[in-house]
Amino acid sequence: MIKSINILIINLFIFNSLMAATVNCSGGECEFNNSNHYNQAKTYCPQVLTYEDVETDYTSFIITKTGEKCEVFETSN
Repeated sequence: MIKSINILIINLFIFNSLMAATVNCSGGECEFNNSNHYNQAKTYCPQVLTYEDVETDYTSFIITKTGEKCEVFETSN
């Protein structure tokens, strides 16, 4: 039983890392792939991002490479 639970937990970690969210942004308008929180969003971050890995939250996202946090002010699913 304990082995089954451990295998399940390990598989969840592997699956989550394989399905990381990516973003494409230009002019503050972003499109997200594999995000649990939104598909499109508007932000005040001015960068041009192409398939950058991000960690999404309900009100922001963090660019994994730089650690920069971008606040989101409008979203759509």
